[in-house]
Amino acid sequence: MPRKEYLELAGDGVYRIVLGLLYKVVLSTYVYQMLLALNNTGTVIYSIKYMYLYTLYLFFDFAGYSLMAVGSSNILGIQTPMNFNKPFLSVDIKDFWTRWHITLSTWLRDFVFSRVLMQAIRKKWFKNRLHNATYAYMVNMLVMGFWHGLSVSYIVYGFYHGVLMAGFEVYQKKSNFYKKNKNKNWYKLLSWFVTMNLVMIGFFIFSGEPYKILLTILKR
Repeated sequence: MPRKEYLELAGDGVYRIVLGLLYKVVLSTYVYQMLLALNNTGTVIYSIKYMYLYTLYLFFDFAGYSLMAVGSSNILGIQTPMNFNKPFLSVDIKDFWTRWHITLSTWLRDFVFSRVLMQAIRKKWFKNRLHNATYAYMVNMLVMGFWHGLSVSYIVYGFYHGVLMAGFEVYQKKSNFYKKNKNKNWYKLLSWFVTMNLVMIGFFIFSGEPYKILLTILKR
């Protein structure tokens, strides 16, 4: 690698390490302290607060580690792909999974979704391509859930996103409302709002907190 090119890459690496430290050490720690300060009242208000804060904590924590890893690779002269690409600007659930944990979602797309879809088409498991695609999405996201671990929270999280991805596939293909309005600004804004809240509900499931809330309610 030419010296000038390496210095530019290394400079970018230093920047990403500093940004990663800001995310991980400062922002994620601050948000985590806010999470700890919440009192589990088992109410809807508590659940909403926890959902939003946990999403921010998870992003700053995970994105911080990822930035530091990419930055370190750049300093070593190894160009490494980014793991996040402004996920909170996602306008639909498919868009989200092209922006969040990109290394994992890309691997799943190439080695799980595509292979399951091709197998379903080749073996004619279902009558049409839409059914094949929805089945492949469900399998893909369930594998994603199991990849995180055998916890019920992770598996339910995977199933939840499988339903979202499969549901959105049907919506895209079958809804005249979507086809008519998808490029309009008001629709993009509404779609962004709905998507972000669905994503945060998923992270709420992922956190395992719903089960703690349920126990709090049952103890009353």
